[in-house]
Amino acid sequence: MSAPIKSFACTIPELAQYAHDCFQPEDLILAEIRERAVQEKLPNIHVGRMDGLHLEVLVRATGAKKAVEIGSLAGYSGVCIARALPPDGHLHAFELYEKNARVCAETFQRAGYSSKITIHQGVALENLKHIENQGPFDLIFLDADKHNYPAYLSWAEQHLRVGGTLIADNTFAWGLILQNTFDTESQRRDAEGVLQFNAKVAKNAIWRATILPTGEGLTVAVKIASRS
Repeated sequence: MSAPIKSFACTIPELAQYAHDCFQPEDLILAEIRERAVQEKLPNIHVGRMDGLHLEVLVRATGAKKAVEIGSLAGYSGVCIARALPPDGHLHAFELYEKNARVCAETFQRAGYSSKITIHQGVALENLKHIENQGPFDLIFLDADKHNYPAYLSWAEQHLRVGGTLIADNTFAWGLILQNTFDTESQRRDAEGVLQFNAKVAKNAIWRATILPTGEGLTVAVKIASRS
């Protein structure tokens, strides 16, 4: 008789509250970013509080010095990454919208990380080419348009070093990957992008990957070989 499969994701609210109370993931600097984003009327789609802590710990664990973030919003995740980088580390933050990039700049200045972060405003797939000569990179974090996750993965395959780490948020796609019908074309494209991304990192021999069962899914992959 086979052993029962243990639950993969915690769905007990009391345990989630325990984790927040125990690990205290959000300090005053991060809380202020959320509050200022509300004042600026930005969408409330920052990484979750525990996910921000996951991100910081993963960056520290990898020892990353050269990092890339695609999708910055108000700078919450950027601060989580920057505080984990060594003194000579640097983050390239890519943000599509001009208003968001302005809020990011204020966030990084207030948090004391302006010298460690370069903001690239505009379409990431067009602007990424401007930093390719500074690679290979140690860590890449994806939290932008989900339908382009496969394209960002292709870029990472070329410009992340062997041994480097790729992290992608929202890789449960808010449950959309379980649906056969979608309310909008955008939902369908996002779900398909996430499905393609997860399948490629799971099955491509240059990656060793897993998905952490956070509230929205956090895929973590290590590049273990050069691009074939």
